[in-house]
Amino acid sequence: MTIKERILCALAWAEPDRVPLTIYDGLLPRGMAERRLREAGVGLITRLPAHLVEHRRVEITSREYFENGRRLTRRTLHTPAGELWQTLERDQAYASDWIREHFIKGPGDYAVMESYLRDGVYHDNYRAILEAKRRTGDDGLVLVRVGKTPLQEMLYQMMGYEQFAVDFHDNRELFDRLHLAMVERCRELYELAARAPVEILQLADNITADAIGRERFQNYLAPEYARLRARLAGTGKLLAVHMDGRLRGLADQIAGAACDIVEGMTPPPMGDMSVRDARLAWPGKALWLNFTSSVHLEPAERIEAHTRQLLAEAGTKRGFAIGVTEDAPPEALERSLAVIARVLRETA
Repeated sequence: MTIKERILCALAWAEPDRVPLTIYDGLLPRGMAERRLREAGVGLITRLPAHLVEHRRVEITSREYFENGRRLTRRTLHTPAGELWQTLERDQAYASDWIREHFIKGPGDYAVMESYLRDGVYHDNYRAILEAKRRTGDDGLVLVRVGKTPLQEMLYQMMGYEQFAVDFHDNRELFDRLHLAMVERCRELYELAARAPVEILQLADNITADAIGRERFQNYLAPEYARLRARLAGTGKLLAVHMDGRLRGLADQIAGAACDIVEGMTPPPMGDMSVRDARLAWPGKALWLNFTSSVHLEPAERIEAHTRQLLAEAGTKRGFAIGVTEDAPPEALERSLAVIARVLRETA
């Protein structure tokens, strides 16, 4: 089987020749290590949006500056209703941006954010997707990254935990009005995603039970999963939801959620559900793991033992894949991926 065939076969509950091993393309160490790992069967996962955004009246500006030795970027949304800004800090180790200050800092910012959201015009991104598929070939898979559901985007991108908690309880009318505006926007995004030339869509929700809770999962997230999954009916496409946190508190609700793949699930000691627990809780959902990030740092024999444990708990190659979806030191990933790939070949 090619790597692409192996991934699609496993996630569709057919019988692959061996359990797939994948990594988000931006996380794979480059150079000679990349060549060796890809030849060993490590598949590239490229995630692209199905849409491009054109703004009519909103202007977005960025200004980079230093503060106490830290390189920061202020990103400002200039809308007809006013301005919002966030502060980002670049992680030098992994070249990712961390939000240090969020856009919404109080009740007065809601109308401005709604103005920003309603300004966008969406176009398809299919040309870029097709080009990425051409470049990737059979060496991996190109997914449509739909983004986060509205509530998760409000939590992670717009507000942060503290503002989110305060406004959910004290400013629910404003909170729910913004959420409804985002739900309306998502209808168009879901349509573009459903028609995209890919086999799998990913909602990058970063679910953890500690933050989202049962009420919000049921009332805000589950309806969005159902809406997008219903749009995929008859297309042959699969819906994956990135759930990389502590999931035990939501296990029964995830079982009933309208998605095909629980993607990014992280086993103990970082997560709180083992592969065995997940198989029992979600018998109809494929598991596309995030290989336990802390184990990348362990000696080779520990990495091997952990990989064999995951395979034993999965019980079958059907509906099961191992991925890397989180940052780790490049030298650790080189060693770890080589060990995991070898074990998967030996247990094929």
